[in-house]
Amino acid sequence: MRGVSRLGSTLLSLALAGVLTLAAYTDPVLLAAAVVLVQVLVAAAPPLLSSAGTVIASPRFAPAIVAGVVATILTLEPDLLDGAGGTSSDVIGATDTGTLAGVLPAIMAGVFVALAAQMLRKDGRTHLVQSVAYAVTLSVVAAFAAGWIGTERSLGDADAVAVAAAGLAAGLVVWAVPIDRWVGLGLSTIAGAGGGAAVAATVDSSMTVYFGVLVGSAAAVFAVLGQVVARAMARGSQQPAARWGFPGAVAVAFAAPVAYLGGQLFTAPGLR
Repeated sequence: MRGVSRLGSTLLSLALAGVLTLAAYTDPVLLAAAVVLVQVLVAAAPPLLSSAGTVIASPRFAPAIVAGVVATILTLEPDLLDGAGGTSSDVIGATDTGTLAGVLPAIMAGVFVALAAQMLRKDGRTHLVQSVAYAVTLSVVAAFAAGWIGTERSLGDADAVAVAAAGLAAGLVVWAVPIDRWVGLGLSTIAGAGGGAAVAATVDSSMTVYFGVLVGSAAAVFAVLGQVVARAMARGSQQPAARWGFPGAVAVAFAAPVAYLGGQLFTAPGLR
């Protein structure tokens, strides 16, 4: 069953990465829709369990989806963060996209909704700290998924999305092989570097193979980390979809900041 769930989450991650890549080359709005899909899957996380195996009441869908959507909107339309003359416009423009400035407001919105949801609980608010922490954690992960939009709007353009997605896919395919986990992580990193380099060498762009190796390997490592963390969070869940849907989406969300950073480093010496 564990092997099946790992394969299922890997296949979902590959499908999401493919959709994100195609959308990046098509239209920013379609890319935003694909990112929202990832965020919905993250928000639909399994319930939090106590050490005794009982479910801890934790309103989590609304905070995570609010944080994700706010981050997506602000990344797609960073001008919404412009303030009065001489306040924030210069700062926003310096980031190339709204990602760096939009994530924090999104997380703040998620925290606000999480606290409001706790106030509406009628069960005595047991395990309050764990419940809020779980909702906020999901909000952060959902917000970071908007990094794929920032990547497409960066100097690396859609090609940077393709490189990161290829590294993510190659790394997760190797990670799905049932071998020693440390060996698997090393091979996944190498596979991610190879996948990223292959795309960087074939796209019609000025990016170099070194760029593909760097971004592809990093995307692979963070995608694997996302699967590991999500599977640990879903441990004990009796919902089959939580064993593959949630880890598959979290892996893609974890790789988004790496993809964004790669897009910003596109013009770094030696990478272009």
